[in-house]
Amino acid sequence: MQWRTALTQVANLSGWDLQDRHESTFIQEIVEEISSSCFVANVREVSERFGLATLQEQIISEILLEKNVNIWDVHRGISFIRHRLRNKKVLVILDDLDKLEQLEALAGEHEWFGPGSRIIVTTRDEHLMIAHGVNIIYKAKDLNEEEALKLFSLKAFKRNRYPAEEYVELSKKIVKYASGLPLALVVLGSFLCGRSVNEWRSALKRLEDIPNKEIFDVLKISYDGLEEIEKKIFLDVSCFFNWKKVNRVTEILECCDFYPEIGLRVLIDKSLISVDSSMLLCVHSLLREMARGIVHQESPKEPGNRSRLWIYNDICSVLTNKTGTEAVEVIYQNSSGSKEIYVDADAFSKMNNLRLLKIHDVHPSKGLDVLPNKLRILKWHGYPLKSLPTSFKAEKLLKLNLSHSRIEQLWKGTAHLDKLKIIKLSHSRHLIRTPDFVGVPNLERLILEGCTNLYEVHSSIGDLKRLVFLNLKDCRHLRSLPSTISGWKSLEILLLLGCSKLDKLPENLGDLECLEELDVGQTAITEAPLSIVRLKNLKKLSFRGCKGQMSKPWNWLKCLLPAEVPNSLSFSLPSQLAGLWSLTRLDLSDCNLSDGAIPIDLGLLSALRWLNLSKNDFVSLPESINRLSNLQDLKVEYCQNLRALPELPSNIETLSTNDCSSLATLPSLLGLGTASYREFSHYNCFRLIESLGDNNVVLSLVKDHLCLLGKIRFLLILSMYRQLTENRGNINAATTMMDSFIRTLMNILLKDLPNPPSDSPRLVVDLSGTGIPDWFIHQTTSSSFTIELHQNWFYDYGFLGLAFCASFEVQGNQGQKQRKEVQSLPVPAMFRIKYNFKYDFKFKFYLISDEGNYIIYSKEFTFSKATLAVSNHLWLLLLPFDQYLQKKNWRYVKAYFELEGSGFEFIKCGIRPMYMQDVTFGESMFQGLDPSQLVHLTTQIMPILRSAVQDLETPKSQERHHGNDEGNDEAGTSGSGSCDDNAEMRESIDPRVELKGKHVQE
Repeated sequence: MQWRTALTQVANLSGWDLQDRHESTFIQEIVEEISSSCFVANVREVSERFGLATLQEQIISEILLEKNVNIWDVHRGISFIRHRLRNKKVLVILDDLDKLEQLEALAGEHEWFGPGSRIIVTTRDEHLMIAHGVNIIYKAKDLNEEEALKLFSLKAFKRNRYPAEEYVELSKKIVKYASGLPLALVVLGSFLCGRSVNEWRSALKRLEDIPNKEIFDVLKISYDGLEEIEKKIFLDVSCFFNWKKVNRVTEILECCDFYPEIGLRVLIDKSLISVDSSMLLCVHSLLREMARGIVHQESPKEPGNRSRLWIYNDICSVLTNKTGTEAVEVIYQNSSGSKEIYVDADAFSKMNNLRLLKIHDVHPSKGLDVLPNKLRILKWHGYPLKSLPTSFKAEKLLKLNLSHSRIEQLWKGTAHLDKLKIIKLSHSRHLIRTPDFVGVPNLERLILEGCTNLYEVHSSIGDLKRLVFLNLKDCRHLRSLPSTISGWKSLEILLLLGCSKLDKLPENLGDLECLEELDVGQTAITEAPLSIVRLKNLKKLSFRGCKGQMSKPWNWLKCLLPAEVPNSLSFSLPSQLAGLWSLTRLDLSDCNLSDGAIPIDLGLLSALRWLNLSKNDFVSLPESINRLSNLQDLKVEYCQNLRALPELPSNIETLSTNDCSSLATLPSLLGLGTASYREFSHYNCFRLIESLGDNNVVLSLVKDHLCLLGKIRFLLILSMYRQLTENRGNINAATTMMDSFIRTLMNILLKDLPNPPSDSPRLVVDLSGTGIPDWFIHQTTSSSFTIELHQNWFYDYGFLGLAFCASFEVQGNQGQKQRKEVQSLPVPAMFRIKYNFKYDFKFKFYLISDEGNYIIYSKEFTFSKATLAVSNHLWLLLLPFDQYLQKKNWRYVKAYFELEGSGFEFIKCGIRPMYMQDVTFGESMFQGLDPSQLVHLTTQIMPILRSAVQDLETPKSQERHHGNDEGNDEAGTSGSGSCDDNAEMRESIDPRVELKGKHVQE
């Protein structure tokens, strides 16, 4: 095969010159057959639209089979690729590059990839590869006759075999005509599939009549075989809707009477377009060029006679010179890099067939006489006139978008626009009232965000029974909604955020049976209507910042007695919340709520996952919060009077109490739910440190988490042991008495953990006013450390995870502190704190394996310096044991800290392995069991388990183990005691941990 030949000829970095012949389809089929490979298609187009970081994410994700890879910066992406793939043998194919920067970002140097790797680049620019120093440039050869015939048959006959007898000669002629080009073979095979011999002969004859045998002509044969409507669909999609959602494009084409359901299917079947996994329409760059070439050939010299215009100069010429004709169907002006266009009032007068109009910064000098009545889409950003032309009937209009316009009134009286579904007038600051909606019965989306002078919504809005989405954000002069809103039978989203003069919601709000999201934040509303509890489908509800406004007499009194008069009123909730069964997000922040303001039945909202109670006057929170079994995220920040938190649900993932200056205690979190991580942020809670002490605050959080991990760890151990003893008859150490004890213990655990999570939760803690706890004996001011792991460390029954700590200081005067320089190390693990121009902090933490090609964990944090007091601040991470399941034979892991910026200073970092000995057994973990029994049990089980599991390891993995069992077992079980006492925690440390860098003596 051709690709095998190519791979034997190329070195680590090789170019594949297309010679204007596209090989992408064939190459992708090759890549799918090879492991540790990645095919990056359409680099030129994708990088222009989404940036090179997106392509870097694809390479990492596909080769390492990881999801949710986030690369926000090209330079960071280069570091990711270089450090994570440098020891891995890979095949990467980069398709259709046209700039040197693309190659430098995706495959910059040989050292980025492991020995034996192959990087193949396809491009039309041979000089690009020479400039980058590519080893060998391989000019792809055409498929030979046999290979070409197989590919053609696969598309023409849906089988990878020789063609049927009556088609053999015709197939050979077509293969000869295609000159072995895969794309031409695919397109022609799809075009001829299912057609008769006579139709094949006719098509072949037509091919022979075309002198130019380049790709453009081959593709045009397929285009010529389309129906007229299918041609229109193909040209629209290719010229304007590439990488657009299928459902959105279908709706537009439907209103143009193009029958898109069948039309798009035909184009997909003919390989002219495709749909990716995200339901985006895709047109290959060559097909797109061909489509635009077809449009250009309609009138090479006069753009006003073409059906579609997208180039700025063409649009400017047609509009300013008034050369547009009935041939023009679409004008689609891109928003980037174009200047303002000044036109006459009759600029559109001759374009009677214009369907789609998308323009911006176009200014009619003397008004506008006419707009074509066949318009389906009218998107005119910055529309400069007060109203639309009176002659504009718009009976076929689907979408009207006049954002940032000077429109004052859309139409007078009643306009009959039966097909209009979307009206968007965002940030049209001159709009003072909405029109009569009686003639717009099918309106689905109405977006008036930022219409700051809008004060009246026509009562006919209540007649919009198909309205799904209504956005009135920041309509600051809007005082009320019409009482007719009960007619919104389909409304799903109602956004009123920032309507600062809106002081009341209609009482019939509860009639909106389909409502799923309601945001009335930062309004003057002081109480929620009682009917709100009837919104059984409501999922998101926000009253953020709703605390009412003072009346004028109160304002006068406030001026006289500022200390005696409150700034605002408090918000009032219904006495009961039962009925909001679907609610998943509730925001009651900054509502001046005090104790007793939250209904006692809050705990009945069983679907609630996210709750924000920040910036309120609570002293304590209702105990019913503990019954929110699905609650994952709780925010109670800036509650200055809050002293304590109640017991919280076991599924809590994030808890933030930042700037709760009176908070003195924290709840126990021993319960176990399905949370995959836990993050507790307590910045600027200095009362915690005063009341509990530096070490005890961290200790209480870590100890609770270790108890949780201990249960999961022990259940895993026992489950593995039972499975091995049942499946392997050669294990003789399992006695009847031990089996009975194990069954009893497992029953206790399973009662506590009926559904053990697949991943043990990670723990992240943020604190202020404290440094690294004393029991982190291994501390260093160096920027890096190495953690050495003894042989068979994973099989140590007591190992629960690794704890990492870092402290930094926020300083009062930024100008007095210089940037702290740190050592640069050739590993990609780092902890970064960085300012941007707004003085925001951003820091990241990476932990990598000894091989350097596997990131165990990474985390990013962003917050403003204004949110942190001038003090020491602490960050702690506890990674549980099952984060290491993929690599049991690691000998050590590395971490690297880096600091940039001014205004704060890195102090030091620390590391501590955590073991079951650090957990208080007995009451906190296994009630009613003697801890000595557990130690004795695990002492007998673990050698058996370790031996059995190691027997199942491959020879290759066994070879990678080092050291002797005796010494390593001793190291693995060293340390004893519990974390009830800091002194015992300091003693219970693994001596095999080595920190490279300066050691800090406490």
